[in-house]
Amino acid sequence: MKPPLVLLLSALLPLAAQAQMPTSSSPTATRSSNSVNPPPVAPQPAPRLANPDLPVQVPRQQPQPIRSTGPAQVTPAPATRAADKVYDRNGRIVPGVKPAGPNRVFDSRTGRYYDSVPAADGQQIKP
Repeated sequence: MKPPLVLLLSALLPLAAQAQMPTSSSPTATRSSNSVNPPPVAPQPAPRLANPDLPVQVPRQQPQPIRSTGPAQVTPAPATRAADKVYDRNGRIVPGVKPAGPNRVFDSRTGRYYDSVPAADGQQIKP
């Protein structure tokens, strides 16, 4: 019983696969086509010459010599600015603390940010 069933299914399989295939011969047959034609370009009129037999004279420009002012000038390095000092609540300088923004300082040893207020030549941690 199994062989006739297998033969029947193997015979119907190509027919089922062919039924799922599109019937159009071209893949773009069902697509809408919008063709855009470029606008016509008007021909440019040719310039009129007084005497077409003579060649056109083009004035020549003489190249200007390059002026040399010597070797390139070295620009001085920008002046480095000392880091802002950060003071603790008692007015002592705290090592490892750097300004992190307006009225904020960062303590790199503890990884914490503190509020601060401007003081003399740096910032002072708020009490």
